[in-house]
Amino acid sequence: MENDTPTPERKHVKKGLLIILLPLVLIAAAIAVFMLWPANVSREEAREIALIHVNGDFANRPERDFEQFQRVWSVEVVADNMIYEVYVSMRTGEVIRLEVERRG
Repeated sequence: MENDTPTPERKHVKKGLLIILLPLVLIAAAIAVFMLWPANVSREEAREIALIHVNGDFANRPERDFEQFQRVWSVEVVADNMIYEVYVSMRTGEVIRLEVERRG
């Protein structure tokens, strides 16, 4: 019959795993809360900001993203046979970054 009494080695391994895993779990939870926190700029406002910024014809539904250490709305806008990826700050409404790619 095998002895199920925890040995000092097993206790040490469990403590080591806890020391490694606990900070990772806390960081993951903090990131989730940060990304899901309500935005000052709504999804529709971000869409309008992106359309105006590139004088676009059509914009997709903005998606939550993370760019340059801040929460942003990522909006794809079509204008003049180009596709623009516009990153709008969820906090200020400022365009943080713009990527351009030829359509087709």
